[in-house]
Amino acid sequence: MANKRKIPINDNSAQNSSESEAQHRDKELEETGVVPPEVFSESPEEADVVVESTAEEVLPEDIRILKERCEEAERRAEEEHDNFLRTLADFTNYRRRAREELEQVRKFATEDFIIRLLPILDNFERAIKAAEETKNFDSLHGGVILILRQLRDLLAKEGVEPIKAVGEKFDPMKHEAVARVDTTEYPDETIIEEVRTGYTMNGRVIRPSAVKVAHHPRVEQDG
Repeated sequence: MANKRKIPINDNSAQNSSESEAQHRDKELEETGVVPPEVFSESPEEADVVVESTAEEVLPEDIRILKERCEEAERRAEEEHDNFLRTLADFTNYRRRAREELEQVRKFATEDFIIRLLPILDNFERAIKAAEETKNFDSLHGGVILILRQLRDLLAKEGVEPIKAVGEKFDPMKHEAVARVDTTEYPDETIIEEVRTGYTMNGRVIRPSAVKVAHHPRVEQDG
């Protein structure tokens, strides 16, 4: 443990008393040859002023340790900063690549469907050309029916199905009423005509059927 050297406060008001006490202790030392114990005691004034006697030995070592710690902290901070910059650059590149890949997926998402649709388009063109050359309505009608069947088969493979309408009970989740027909020939709220075919895709309605719905007129009661 470091030794401490006490430095007394230079207080003029107590100077005379201190000199008297010192003379008294000197006289006692000359007579007895023993150093009075109060010489080694610490006065209240001395308690406030304490100087490390080994400061010149301790401070250089402390400074060296603190300097090494500062240098180590600075080195770690630089490493963390470099790591942060590299991570930020990697994340920025990842977002750019993901955005580019998503754009490519969106651009070519229907490519396979379009390729399978092209033969049907070819058949349409051949049917029209044949009708122009032969002027044969029955041949044109048969060709169009065949093409329509091909198109429906293609849609069915994609999960697209027509919604049943005529003869079904009106369902606002699948049908869109475009007209109400007052009649008792059919049960109330029965679909009697389909104006436009509706479709579902994988079970979800993508377009409701446009229909006409039977409605029973109210019978007015007397009184």
